Amino acid sequence: MKHLLLVPVLTVVAVLPASAVTYHDPDPRMEENLNFFGAGVENWEEQRFVHFTMADAHLYHHWAQVHHDPDNAMPLEVIGGFDPAAIMLDDVIPGRRISLYDVMRDRANIQNYVVMNRDGQILGEDYWNGTDENTLNHLMSASKSFSSMAAFIAEEQGLISLDDPVGKYINEVEGTEWADIPLRYFSDMTAGALSIPKNREGYHWAALGAGADGSWDSSMPSALGYNGHIEKDGQLIPRPDAHGEINSFTEYLSKVYLPQIKPGAAPGEIYDYRDINTELLGLAVVRASGMTLPEFMETHLWQRGGFTSDTAMYVNVAKDAAASGALNMTTRDFAIGSYLMANGGKNWKGEQVLPTKYVEQVLNGDDQVRAAWPKKSYEALIMPDAFYKNQWRTVNYKGRTFSTMIGVNGQYSAFDHKTGTIVALTGAYREPSGLTMVMLYVDQIMMTIFEEMAK
Repeated sequence: MKHLLLVPVLTVVAVLPASAVTYHDPDPRMEENLNFFGAGVENWEEQRFVHFTMADAHLYHHWAQVHHDPDNAMPLEVIGGFDPAAIMLDDVIPGRRISLYDVMRDRANIQNYVVMNRDGQILGEDYWNGTDENTLNHLMSASKSFSSMAAFIAEEQGLISLDDPVGKYINEVEGTEWADIPLRYFSDMTAGALSIPKNREGYHWAALGAGADGSWDSSMPSALGYNGHIEKDGQLIPRPDAHGEINSFTEYLSKVYLPQIKPGAAPGEIYDYRDINTELLGLAVVRASGMTLPEFMETHLWQRGGFTSDTAMYVNVAKDAAASGALNMTTRDFAIGSYLMANGGKNWKGEQVLPTKYVEQVLNGDDQVRAAWPKKSYEALIMPDAFYKNQWRTVNYKGRTFSTMIGVNGQYSAFDHKTGTIVALTGAYREPSGLTMVMLYVDQIMMTIFEEMAK
């Protein structure tokens, strides 16, 4: 199967004087290499291909390069102390034992991981499947947590208020039942988005198993450039999908989502994991700041947070970046995202990067999000003592409390509330979400590491 090799059309330059973000075209060599295995930008998310496509995935997309600040980069010291090969677990075969190393590499399809203490020292890391410490791993929905960081930073700067109605910032929703819903409910996935528009036939995220259905319809990511572009009248446009030619997220919002979907519950009543929540939250930041999301992230988060490498965000030719799933970063930087949270929002220099309110809300939740958690989502059947707040899941499990970012193919960055131990896993697990993945990643891997590092 051969896919269209995209002809570069974007100039690699900074687009705003205030930002150093640069925009890049796909590397046709990457697409050609994937084509050899039947994969490519058109079908890269299908579970049979993720072991090929999760590493440096920005190279077969249009992408924005979000630059770190070398002068502010967190110094990383590898001190050791965590050896997964020395940790033995009960196997599924009675009477047999298996090492945590084998579980992580072979059963969980983890491509790389970093274990870090609260001081930012690396206790252990491994890189498998051709990756290394410089590989930019696609984070899938773990991107949402970074987008929420950006939203709360924007609030701290007075650009938005999470208590304002979404219609104040996004004129497309005016005149709809969504317009008066405060932004904070979109941050908590409790705005009432309980359904999605139709998918294209055979769309692989339409049914994820374990009682879940897709968190977005196939047209939304297509409009955001996830499945590449085609040429029309000498111009590149996002690949058309179930609803035809949709060339930007706002066009998707006006032509597809808003005409079809109305709130299915009162704000705050029901938690249901739908990506439209994050996209509207991110769009509010874009509208209020006058910057693209990559530009805002670079200026206000990436260069201040102590991140050690540039990161990449998929974009379409309109420079839309999916707030719910565009980020690609090193696993060390993925761990630093949780380091900021484990240290009260402060970077390695002690500077407050994330608002204190944001961190405290993720740690403690509130009565409303706790009550909303079990109403509809299958997640409460697996982890009943948990809640979703500010695009993070906080879980009390087997006497240990942790907060985690999560991506659908096993992208976790979590921190233990008591010890501050950080575990960042970038997986290419081929069966997205569901009981098996959660038990592998949360019970067998993360909990084992937290317990070992607490000794």
